[in-house]
Amino acid sequence: METYEYATLYEFETSYWWYRGLHAVLLDVFRALDLPPGARVLDMGCGTGQNAVNLARHITPNVFAFDISPHAAPFWKLRGLRRACLASINTVPYPDNTFDAAVSVDVLESEAVDEAAAIGEMWRVVRPGGYLVLVVPAYQWMMTEEHHRAVHASRRYTRQSVTALLRRQPVRIVRATHVFATLFPAIAVYRLALQRFGHAPQAQPRSELKPLPGPINEVLFRITDLERRILKRANLPFG
Repeated sequence: METYEYATLYEFETSYWWYRGLHAVLLDVFRALDLPPGARVLDMGCGTGQNAVNLARHITPNVFAFDISPHAAPFWKLRGLRRACLASINTVPYPDNTFDAAVSVDVLESEAVDEAAAIGEMWRVVRPGGYLVLVVPAYQWMMTEEHHRAVHASRRYTRQSVTALLRRQPVRIVRATHVFATLFPAIAVYRLALQRFGHAPQAQPRSELKPLPGPINEVLFRITDLERRILKRANLPFG
């Protein structure tokens, strides 16, 4: 991710509808897991750290995190995240079977990530019977040049492609679902419009994270929060 995008991520991660909705879903996922008391959880590619903070507040105090970028690290102190270090998901600096669960959010698609190595490292550091929670962006056709240059992402996935990638290791896939299905048509139209009618790519690319009027941001979050109730009981076919 471009250096200046970390400040944007820090600013938006606690307020923007997309992050609020996703983080609420992730907390539901972790609450549904059969984790032991005092479980050890690893956030792999934590960015500025809000997801790790949420897990530490609501799931277990034993949350560890890392990110490859030194530009992310200054924000960990601002969030009160203490168990974080600089590392690559391709070579995780923890022994085998250290964690009860590992989570990775929007990391696998990054240019610097070796997909097979990253999945292997996730599998290696989680104990037998532990859990991997993986979030990746969907559909290669939704790629927009400037945003993905800004966040250094070069891949998007289908449910089938990410499932096939996971099965390179001896994992049992418990659940595979999309999120944000309700808002998907509008997001898809927006992305396709950017591809066709967007301005020429900038020398200094910017992500699509832009401030929204408060009421609109809140309405979008409320929609995702209603959808979250469905996700507790069923998988979504697109999103």
